[in-house]
Amino acid sequence: MKRPIHTLLAFLLVAVTPLLTSCDDDDDTVAQADITVEFLNTVNGAEIELGKTYTSPAGDTYAVEDFKYFISNVKLLDANGAAVFTEPNSYHLINQTAGKTSFVLKNVPAGSYSQITFSLGVDQAHNHSTDQEGDLDPSSDMVWDWDTGYKFLLLEGTYTGNTKSGGLIFHIGEDANYTTFNIPLQVPLDIRTEPYHTLRVTTELDALFQNPHTIDFDELNTAMGGANARKIADNYTNGFFSLAELR
Repeated sequence: MKRPIHTLLAFLLVAVTPLLTSCDDDDDTVAQADITVEFLNTVNGAEIELGKTYTSPAGDTYAVEDFKYFISNVKLLDANGAAVFTEPNSYHLINQTAGKTSFVLKNVPAGSYSQITFSLGVDQAHNHSTDQEGDLDPSSDMVWDWDTGYKFLLLEGTYTGNTKSGGLIFHIGEDANYTTFNIPLQVPLDIRTEPYHTLRVTTELDALFQNPHTIDFDELNTAMGGANARKIADNYTNGFFSLAELR
């Protein structure tokens, strides 16, 4: 018995459609993606404005003229805390003054990521050799004039306290102040169908000046190593990096 031609065509269409859909699904799945990691540097939740006057946790007024820090050894972790992606040669200078506040992680493999981990500073293997390229180039003004090594975080500006006023100079370095942070993502980063993503990390500048050490600029307005620098490093361990979200 012969089937009408339109019946055969309908049968073939039904049979082939799932195959076409499967092919489309395969085409939509990406094997890897580039991830932009950007840092939003804030004071009280609003992006830092250079030269603007702010009030510190101790009640001093201050203004920021220069602010930058190193982010290094970036990794993306899965829900079990395993490092699935580790960026090679991972050293980035976040420079609020120059407007350079992001970098790109190249060729991140497909998967689901729940955390980002990175360090503030330069690891010991690279900290004591300033013969470097890229963001570790000494021309960045992030190396010591009097010792071999990098300034992990630099903040310069002015302040007015209760009894004094003058310049703020916080240059934090030294191996002991190299600190690693593990930041959960608000929503897992799922690299399967999108070739490009942006991950934003928010910082809070006032966290440098409190918890556990409340910094009174009348008493501490310069730190370039030693115990005073350690106080700032203790503080940035608690709350400086506060949020990681997808954009």
